[in-house]
This record gives sequence, C-alpha cells and structure tokens, in this order.
Amino acid sequence: MTLVLNTLESSDCSEQIKKILAGKDEEIEIINTADLKITHCMGCNMCWLKTPGVCAIKDDYEIILQKIVKAENLWVVTDTKFGFVDYRGKRVLDRIVPMLNMYIEFRDGWERHQLRYHPLNFGVIYKGNGNRELLEKWSIRVARNMAGKSLGVIALDAPQTNANGNVAKTAMGTATETATETAAPHPQHIVIFNGSPRIKKNSNTNKIIQAFTEGLESAGITHELYSLSNHTEWDEARDAFMTNDNIIIALPLFVECLPSLLLEFLSTLPTERKQPAKLSFILHSGFDEGHQLRLGEKFLQTLPSQLGCTCGGVLVKGGSFLLRMRDNNYIKKVTDKILASYTKMGHSFALNGNFSTPEARKFTGPEKNPKIGVLLFNLIFKRIVKKNFERIANEWGCTRPLNDKPYLTQQR
Repeated sequence: MTLVLNTLESSDCSEQIKKILAGKDEEIEIINTADLKITHCMGCNMCWLKTPGVCAIKDDYEIILQKIVKAENLWVVTDTKFGFVDYRGKRVLDRIVPMLNMYIEFRDGWERHQLRYHPLNFGVIYKGNGNRELLEKWSIRVARNMAGKSLGVIALDAPQTNANGNVAKTAMGTATETATETAAPHPQHIVIFNGSPRIKKNSNTNKIIQAFTEGLESAGITHELYSLSNHTEWDEARDAFMTNDNIIIALPLFVECLPSLLLEFLSTLPTERKQPAKLSFILHSGFDEGHQLRLGEKFLQTLPSQLGCTCGGVLVKGGSFLLRMRDNNYIKKVTDKILASYTKMGHSFALNGNFSTPEARKFTGPEKNPKIGVLLFNLIFKRIVKKNFERIANEWGCTRPLNDKPYLTQQR
C-alpha cells in the first residue's frame, strides 16, 4: 500500500497526485493533512521511553501512524520554503519517530535506531522553488533512516532551480551557499535562539546554550536568549532577529534537517532587513557521527542569504542525547566534558566572531565510527546501552517493552 500525505493548503491536488503515481500497480490512499489537527513534534522521547510506539501528543496524527504501519511506501506532498520542504511538510515527517524504537544498531554502516515495524520507502512531491538536489539527498537520508529506499523527488510545477541548487529564488533571497563572514571578529552582544521544540527545562539545546554562553561571558560578551518552544516569545523574538547584528540559532537535528517548529518561525520573519546581520548556527544530534549532520549543515549554510544575513558558519557536533540524563553520576561525568567543550567554543566565538576556525571544524569529531568501534559496540556496549535505556524507561514509568508494536497488536 502507498500512503500519500498531502500537506498543501491552497488546493487539493489529489487528481494530479493520482496521475503522477498511476501505473505503479499499488493501492494508493491520500490524506489531506490540512483537514487534520497536527502539531509539531516536541522531542519529548515519550514514544521511545514511556509509551513505546505511541505519541504523547493527542491529536489527529495518530490516524496517520496507524496507516503508516500498513504502508510500504510513503509520499509527502509539500510546498517549499528556503529551497526545502515548508514547515507543514516537515511537521508530518518529524512526527514519524514512533515508527522507530529506542534501541541502537548499525545499519549500512550508519548508527541508527531500530525499526519498530518494517522498512518504509519514502519520496517527496513538491510545489514551488525547491532545491531539487537538496530534496533528493534528504529523501535518500529519510528512507535510509527507515531502512527503505528513496522513491525519488517529483515537482508538481516547474520550479526555477538547477541541479546545483544555485537559483532557488525565494521571497527572501537566493538559496545559495554564502561565504562565511570573517570581519568584525569581536561581537559585543549576541542574540541566541533556542530552535528546539522541546520545553526549555528538558532541552539539551538549552544546556548547550548555557555552556556556550559561559564562554561568551568569560570574554565579556553579553547575550539575550529566546526559546521558540514558547510561542509567547515569538513576537519579541522576531523583533530581536530583525534589529540585532549578531545572531546565533542553536538547534537539534530532526529527521535529517531542521525541526518543523524552527522552519515555521523562520517563515514568519519579515522579508527584508533594515540592517545587515551575521547569522551563525549550533547544530547537534544524539548520534556521535559527524556525517549524520552534514545535510542539515549544508541547508543551514544556505539560510543566511535568504534571511538578509551573512553566514557566520555552523558549529556541528553529535553525542548530545545523554545531556538530558545528567542526574545519573556516570552520565554526568561524560556530559560535563561535552558541555566544557561548548564553553571553550563560546570563548573562541567571542574572539573570532564565527565558526570558520580550524578549532570549530575539528569540534565535530569523527565523521564515522571506526570499524573497531562498531565491533566493540556490537560485542559489548550494545547490551550496556540497551540496559541503560531500559533503566531510564523504568524510571519514567514505562510498563511495556521498548520495542513494542502497539498498532500491529490493534490490527490483530
């Protein structure tokens, strides 16, 4: 069965979608998500550690999950923004996390979460000026996450892009990779945005920001912080973005790119700035491998020019999952070292004004786990990691196996 999630609001493209997918000898079901109530993923990990396979958000997305469980192929029909899928298209992908479970394995040489059900093939049907190359790479990565194959990328209309993604024009500029700004290395004041959808007190991103700003403060740099998970701050945050000249957005990797919440905020910004600004990013993820973050990094490098800014670079690092579990003494020792490294990078940014230094490039660490590391994980650490996850789940009040298949059970 093929499931199509049509996230377009302006028109129902069902007939056009059916024509595109005609002749594939498969059952096709189209869901128009504009008719449903679907909120952003909060990154709470409840569907992994407390209610395995069941999302903690009680909205209409559960209807979609129940259908994805029966599907072999998943297409998302989406408008585009900044050369990428818009926040509505990204939102339905961010909520797919319950299809995986908490346990870790190596699949095709990549560190991954185990599948909860079965492999899922994935493709994108897009409208507007999407960067086709970026969308194709994203589709491949999403499919790889689900142990499936990419179904490809199909344009509903004729976007004005080329294969290199150099002319994906938007209302805010062109989706080109900008040169990193190196002038004015000593900022006096920095506005920082926490782009995580997770509430501030549970946010790994917030812990990273706190450590990073300790480094800024040690060099005499002041800052102000806005958390986008709190919608009441959005008006003030927009004003701060448009009126300050040195901006950092810190964010976690969500389904191979930006969280849909951050994409929505960026899409609400005014189309023109009254003054120039430098925009830099701190991008992190739970997995240690640097290559897991490279597609997100590439997209972030295109954003500043589209937001009327120059690019101050992207600081990239994995291994942030344990930051939320710092109440455990052993985990606290490990994460203290991680946070100390961010404090050091905060001081470096205060002195250099960007993330293009050799120090920042080395900060990511290994691109891939070495073969000996994979071997040791499979022989020894896999069981330790599994027991730790189960311990955390027990502390959170979980009463079912972490690899439970709730919707498969319901179907039976």
